[in-house]
Amino acid sequence: MDRLPVRKTTRIEVSDIEGAILVIHTLTQRDLNDDRVTDNVMGLEEFNDGEWSEYYNDDGESIDDIINFSS
Repeated sequence: MDRLPVRKTTRIEVSDIEGAILVIHTLTQRDLNDDRVTDNVMGLEEFNDGEWSEYYNDDGESIDDIINFSS
C-alpha cells in the first residue's frame, strides 16, 4: 500500500473553539479511516499582536486538554 506524501502545514480558520473541535474531530476521523495515513499532527493556534501562539483558554487549558477523542 502506498503512503500519502508529506504535505506542508495547512491552516484552517475557525471562528471559535467549537468550530476548532469540529474540524479536528472531522480530520482525525478522515485520517483514521485511511490506511495510507500513518501519522499526523494537529493543534490550535491564535493570532495575537502579529504573532501565532498556542491556544490556551482562560483556565490555561490547551486544545489537547479540551478535546475529547473518545466521542
